Amino acid sequence: METLFFCNLCGNTSIESVDVEWNLCRCGKCGYVFDSPRPAMPQLKAFYAQPAKYDLWLRQEVGRDRLWKRRLKKLFHHRVPGSLLDVGAGIGQFLHHAKPFFTQVSGTEISENAIAIAREKYGVDLWMGQVEEMKLPPESFANITVFHVLEHVPDPVKLMRCCHALLCPGGTLVVAVPNDVLGWRSTLYKLGKRVGIAAFRDFSPVLGIAKAGTGEEIHLSHFTPGVLHRLLEGAGFAVVEESLDPAYASNRLRLALDTLYYLFHCALHKVSGVNRYDAIWMVARKQGRAG
Repeated sequence: METLFFCNLCGNTSIESVDVEWNLCRCGKCGYVFDSPRPAMPQLKAFYAQPAKYDLWLRQEVGRDRLWKRRLKKLFHHRVPGSLLDVGAGIGQFLHHAKPFFTQVSGTEISENAIAIAREKYGVDLWMGQVEEMKLPPESFANITVFHVLEHVPDPVKLMRCCHALLCPGGTLVVAVPNDVLGWRSTLYKLGKRVGIAAFRDFSPVLGIAKAGTGEEIHLSHFTPGVLHRLLEGAGFAVVEESLDPAYASNRLRLALDTLYYLFHCALHKVSGVNRYDAIWMVARKQGRAG
């Protein structure tokens, strides 16, 4: 485990402990919530290298096809003609669907198991490793997507500046992350934990966030729309859309319920400007160079 003594986003050293037992901290200056102590990079790679890690994704293939098509449709409003890089591409399912709409698609991934599935199932060849450590040519992509990856990486600022450097001038960046600080689902988890419901035992009674490594994912960062907005602007981007990520991969009756829940929150966001849904969607354009 590694401990942070300063904010990973703004560099501020005024850090408050929000929930000691769950290792949750908050920056006193910018409001960024993060884990500290937290799993280090070797632990992250080992976690996502587990042989069965993507079994659920494969069982949810039909629902995840719908999910990726919904995201692709949202991306169409802002995509720039040309190439696409998907950072943290998982098993390559999104790139499989995106391929016909871009001149070239590429992806990065840290899991050898996921890379093998992408090649065998979808015919997608992914680059192994962290994009920040790769020596890719500057300004070589017209579009970059980062779907539910930013919350996993040790240094979000480094990743966003890397994406800025890799984008062509005027290029599009799409970032989606969980909304697990302000979302209604986290509020439910928090309340369930407080009243002692067994199903919520792994969630913080303060923020309703799971302790890193106790669930299906390891999240090191916990963003709000405001924090994410400032992160992108600080990396040299201009935010052009802030909305909700339709992050559900369900079927049948559950699909109908999830769709209604999503549409309700879309309407709530449009009226109030506040996102209480489970996930954040943000689109930005490259403006100049990162600082």
